[in-house]
Amino acid sequence: MAEIHGEWDVRFTPLIDAFSKNFAEKQEIGAAICVFERGKKVADVWAGEKDRKTHAAWEKDSLIPIFSVTKALAALCFLILAARKKFDYDKPVSFYWPDFALAGKKDISCRLLLEHRSGLYAVERPLSLSDFKDNYPKVYHALIMQKPLFTPGSSQGYGAQMWGAYAGELFRHVAHESVGQFFQREVARKLGIDAFIGLPPARDAQVATLYPVSVVDRLTALIPDIVMGETTEGRIGRAFMSGNKSIEQAYMNPSAGPKSVDVFNEPWVRHIELPWVNGVANARSLAAIMNVLASGGRSGKLQFANADLMRELTKENPLRYDLVLQKPLGWNLGFLKEERWLYSPNTEAFGHSGMGGPVALADPKAKLAFGYVCNKMDYKVRPDKTLRLCKALYECVA
Repeated sequence: MAEIHGEWDVRFTPLIDAFSKNFAEKQEIGAAICVFERGKKVADVWAGEKDRKTHAAWEKDSLIPIFSVTKALAALCFLILAARKKFDYDKPVSFYWPDFALAGKKDISCRLLLEHRSGLYAVERPLSLSDFKDNYPKVYHALIMQKPLFTPGSSQGYGAQMWGAYAGELFRHVAHESVGQFFQREVARKLGIDAFIGLPPARDAQVATLYPVSVVDRLTALIPDIVMGETTEGRIGRAFMSGNKSIEQAYMNPSAGPKSVDVFNEPWVRHIELPWVNGVANARSLAAIMNVLASGGRSGKLQFANADLMRELTKENPLRYDLVLQKPLGWNLGFLKEERWLYSPNTEAFGHSGMGGPVALADPKAKLAFGYVCNKMDYKVRPDKTLRLCKALYECVA
């Protein structure tokens, strides 16, 4: 049984018990959770190992890549610009970024792009992650020359990778700086947190080792779902095997190369800005960010959103069946809105999840903010261990 470190309000003991159970069932190597309720931090705990080979303990300040939770950090940066009247979701992307208009994209709004409804869930020109470091002109050309893969606004396709490439370039045209630079100055430093889109090399020693699911373990787990399971993983597997190219296009380009997910253990990948996947943070930092949003968009002098934007974030979304994720879900201004009861019983809740298990959640109705990070990755899109934590969280405040 892993020793649990940190502090928690006694009311949140069921959450700590669920966290401990995940370790007992070997679903974790190292992990952390943090909760704010009504603006007050009520749980901040961590456990396990940062690295299995050295048996280095997961520490209070340990960091880990958060994969698609990074999209919430990027969406937050656009939200702040909108609150400052420097960005309008309903203007065409080409208003800010003229080259975007090429290949039939002139009328796509920023809202459609950020809410995965633009038809740009993938690009057809093969790219690699290293291109974002060494050959960005190639990336830029692929972005501007790509035609929408469906009529913009007619459907929804999760841009697992290219959402961040488009969002990053759009942000650069709006703010005249990178999303990572803006996030560090306007969010991380002002909140006093450890969260990054593009990790400074001086912080490398704080980063825990990721443990992706092996190909054998993934296939062993997936085969029953593909054959007979009415699960997200089963539907994705069947769609992929039946020739649905949208999943492969969205997830496999840009290519991570032969090392696949293991490449995120390499410092060079963490140091560049990939605003869809290579955010690095701890649970405390994610919860602190979401706490501002759960508190109405403002904390002291720090404002992320005004009342109008908060109404847009919290409104119930007509969940759409996603071509890539093969399940109904939606996005409000770039933040994920999941099916009710999956993460939260409240339709007002929003945030983002990441490959392998991490999640950042804001629930303005319950005045709750939740952050969870881990280094043992799960094969499921929405892992059981994450859902167990979310269920226990709401049991604590019932």
